[in-house]
Amino acid sequence: MISIKKKLSRYISISISILLVSILLVTDLAVDSWISAEFDRAMTNKANLLTTLISEDSDEVHGIEFDFADEFMPEFSGNNDPEYFQLWLDNKVFERSQTLELFDVNELPKAEVKLHQSSISNITLPDGRSGKMYFTKFKPQIDSDERENNAISTLQIANNQKTMELAYAISNEGLNQILWFVDIIFIFSSLLAVIAVRLIVFNVVERGLKPIEQLNTELQQISLNSEISAINTENLPEELIVIANGINHFIRENKTLYSREKRITSDIAHELKTPIAELLNLSEVAIKFPHEKQLVDNFKVDVLNITERLRNIVNSILLLQKSTNSTALEKQQVELAPLINAVITMENKAKREINVIFDNSCEHIHTNEFALTTVLCNLLNNALYYSPVKTPVTITVLPCEEGKRVVIKLTNLSQHDYTEQDLALFFDPLWQKDASRTSADRYGLGLAIVKSYCENISADLNVAISAEKEITFTITI
Repeated sequence: MISIKKKLSRYISISISILLVSILLVTDLAVDSWISAEFDRAMTNKANLLTTLISEDSDEVHGIEFDFADEFMPEFSGNNDPEYFQLWLDNKVFERSQTLELFDVNELPKAEVKLHQSSISNITLPDGRSGKMYFTKFKPQIDSDERENNAISTLQIANNQKTMELAYAISNEGLNQILWFVDIIFIFSSLLAVIAVRLIVFNVVERGLKPIEQLNTELQQISLNSEISAINTENLPEELIVIANGINHFIRENKTLYSREKRITSDIAHELKTPIAELLNLSEVAIKFPHEKQLVDNFKVDVLNITERLRNIVNSILLLQKSTNSTALEKQQVELAPLINAVITMENKAKREINVIFDNSCEHIHTNEFALTTVLCNLLNNALYYSPVKTPVTITVLPCEEGKRVVIKLTNLSQHDYTEQDLALFFDPLWQKDASRTSADRYGLGLAIVKSYCENISADLNVAISAEKEITFTITI
């Protein structure tokens, strides 16, 4: 099973850990490079310092003077962390540090470099430690006093100068220890960062998902029979309010449907109970008085009437069930005027006055013929039944202003005073204005069937009543 908390914690932890480790790795490499560069720069400065101590002097045997004093640079004379240097003149050793005399191997290796260039390489020092050697080739400096006394030009001096080579070596074990220390800090910091990120992210995600758990707890307390009908959204985070509102809407719809189904079940039982009770009573009376001629003569007719009533109730329920079927109805081009005339012929048995106002631009309509016929039949039958006998019923067909749609209106004078609350209940199955259900022919299913078929063919259905008690059903299709 997929866990949002685990998945979210894992992804965030991995992402942040990779980012932090990358930053730490770049920092570690930058620090290592900077430390190594500073070490090399220190070597170069030390070697350049040694070269500045060398100058040409005609009074010396080799014409070169090396003005070096061990007391100011004890690292080249003692055995405590010694450093080494060696000078060559004409490929022969000119001078070396006293630290080289302490070991059997008292030579530093030479490297191949061009004049006034240098190189740094890794070597093994005479004392066995690992180290680095700076090697350069240069021409010693000449005193300005020497040039003036001999009257030699700068070009002549440059051409006659001998080149010298300098090797300066120092242990890099301290450097390596520092670099290892930095690497250990990097590894430790990376592990600590990963663990810390994991713990922090897990706790933050767990705390962030607490509202979902609370929402789930509230949902478990809600049922169709509970008094709680909505989730409290006051303390919910913004992201969950939309979900909570959707759930509240779903709960309201389900509670409405549940109440509706309970009422329909009760109403159906009530509708079926009456004719069944009548059949039982007729049967008991006929059995108890088998020789009563009047009872025997009317028994069959009464049973037939009651049975027909039961059949009408069942057929209406089945038609309502068929109309609520989610299967899409096939649509075709329907001629509206002949269809309305056929509906009037079927329903107007009493030859009531029916006025038809028809706009010729609405001659054809694209819909399901059976569904539209059923809707118009039920509406016209309802209008004829619930209006005074001598009042007309008006059917109006007009084009819709919004586009290629048709508006069909059925208007009649009502015998009852309906409120807005009554109009809202018109299309509920088995709802009747008369609570005693005295009518033997009306079951409160006709308008429910009308609404269901209108929804199935994507038609808008509305009802309104005027102050003069004229009630109008409007279908926009």
